[in-house]
Amino acid sequence: MKLNVYLARCGVASRRKAAELIKKGAVQVNGTTVTVPFVEIVPEDIVRVYGKPVSPEKYIYIALNKPVGYISTVKDRFAKNKVTDLIPQSYGRLFPVGRLDKNSSGLVILTNDGKFANRITHPRYGVEKKYEVTVSSALNERDIKVLKEGIADRGEKLRAEAIKLLKPLPGRSKLVVVMKEGKKREIRRMFKALGYQILELKRVGIGNIFLGNLKPGEYRLLKGSQ
Repeated sequence: MKLNVYLARCGVASRRKAAELIKKGAVQVNGTTVTVPFVEIVPEDIVRVYGKPVSPEKYIYIALNKPVGYISTVKDRFAKNKVTDLIPQSYGRLFPVGRLDKNSSGLVILTNDGKFANRITHPRYGVEKKYEVTVSSALNERDIKVLKEGIADRGEKLRAEAIKLLKPLPGRSKLVVVMKEGKKREIRRMFKALGYQILELKRVGIGNIFLGNLKPGEYRLLKGSQ
């Protein structure tokens, strides 16, 4: 692992800023000051920044059932009811993977692994996100076809990968919607464009990770957490 990458893994700084620290002479490897960011580091090496030993953060992966009213962001540090408030601080700095708006509930993954987060969220990987959606009236076959073919909205094309009707309810429809892209509020925008009101939206799966029987506000550690 290159030294600047190692420092980023330690939570010292981003790779670019870590490289700047190294060039300034702030980093020592096995007692020797190193000024080249791309020196290879092995597990046995002892790395210090300004004389303080540093070591890589352990990767954590958490599945959380986000309740309605919580926001899935860490950018607004003054916001009330953030998903990170539901996780003990002892897990360190975690961030949510992908979007789930305040009025929606269900599966949110929190981690400190940026590469993992990118694999989950970037459209090129095509990771499926599965939602249970309740809408305000019966969904007809014509509209299901339109949702799967795609709807143009605000310069974007919004498209459901799959839609399955779970059960008809009096004056409502409950269905499973599978998405891949992850655009902002895409499901709500799609149904609104066709005149449907979403009464409930819950994410139940991301790739091969599922909500299971987690109650609102509950979480579990996922395999791979160190």
